[in-house]
Amino acid sequence: MTFVPNAGSRYRMPIMFGAAPGPRQHPDGRMWTVEEAGRMNAQWMKIGYRTDPAKLEKLLPAGFSLRGDPIVSVSCAWFKNMYWLAGRGYGILSVDFPVTYQGKTERLDGALCPIIWEGSPDAIMTGREELGFPKMFARFSEIDWDPAAGRAACDAAWFDHTFFDIALHDMVEEANPKKQLPGSNGGAQMYYKYMPRTSPGGREGADLAYVTTSAALAGSGGAVANINFDEFEFRRWTGKGSLQWHRATFEQLPLSAHIVNGIADLDILEFTDAEMVQFTGPGIGVAMNSHRVVEPA
Repeated sequence: MTFVPNAGSRYRMPIMFGAAPGPRQHPDGRMWTVEEAGRMNAQWMKIGYRTDPAKLEKLLPAGFSLRGDPIVSVSCAWFKNMYWLAGRGYGILSVDFPVTYQGKTERLDGALCPIIWEGSPDAIMTGREELGFPKMFARFSEIDWDPAAGRAACDAAWFDHTFFDIALHDMVEEANPKKQLPGSNGGAQMYYKYMPRTSPGGREGADLAYVTTSAALAGSGGAVANINFDEFEFRRWTGKGSLQWHRATFEQLPLSAHIVNGIADLDILEFTDAEMVQFTGPGIGVAMNSHRVVEPA
């Protein structure tokens, strides 16, 4: 008898060994319970800067347009005590900027994330295939955070080339912080999922190419959220900061020099804001199990 996938479970290659465990599925092929997921904690640094809108427009796939000020938001974070990694954690570096997307039946205002680096290949694999996140690998230093001094720093590298670093200073804690990620304004967080079709010379384009989001469908009464923060404990600091993208050669970053250099080409005209957030809450809150496709026009 040949292997037959269970229609009620998630699968990733190789599928013939059974349902795939991950953030959105227990090894038994079901969703994790709140008790099994326990509690996670995270540190999240973010800096925003104004750039040239004409350069940002060159990064937009079909259906997108810039929205509001051309502010690039860059986040460097650490997720720790993750239930689906048996208590392990990893670093994250992500970029986004404000956009409007016009799909077949939906118009979404929010932010487009063109690239995410993560320090765990497991997080990259599950996020790319299941959510359509544009993830790549990087090695991260632990966030060097001194609340008393109001300073924090982190960097990202591939082998021996550090391609990014960030530093915050003069950070002051807020008395009653909002329960949201740095830079979040309640809009739809969007990603562009692209999977190439296997073909001679790669000339047959994509098997799929569409936008994904956790934004609720219009009229559904649902919330726009990537992470459910209702039961999370938050601390937030604001202040000043700076960051640098270190340009790379092919020899330094064989598969991602064009990405790092493309972001480095976005001129930093002025830094607009800097934040540091620490949050703790139910691990299951970061599962993003409601992520969905937005049908293209």
